[in-house]
Amino acid sequence: MILPYAPAYIGVIVSLLELFLVPRKEPRVRFHASQGLALHVAIIVIQTLFTVVGAITGSSVGGSLFGAAATIFLIISMVRVWKGRPHYIAPIAELAQWFNHRIEPRNK
Repeated sequence: MILPYAPAYIGVIVSLLELFLVPRKEPRVRFHASQGLALHVAIIVIQTLFTVVGAITGSSVGGSLFGAAATIFLIISMVRVWKGRPHYIAPIAELAQWFNHRIEPRNK
């Protein structure tokens, strides 16, 4: 359940694998997989915006700071889930729920 929050694209790949392979009768695993995927999608979108703004302004400081903050948040998320603490990220809840409902597992 902690690997969907792994930094870089490892979390995206693990999230997709878990959503496609884990049956719906494992709601906690699917919840963290869909939330991890939604979090990575949000990070990629925001990082892309910072890259575009950095290309226009000639400064990449904002993108670098955001990348560092996102990595730290992902590591904190991994630790919280590993310790068994509840970890619910409200701003991405709808996107996570959409991923959970739309991606059908192969083993129903």
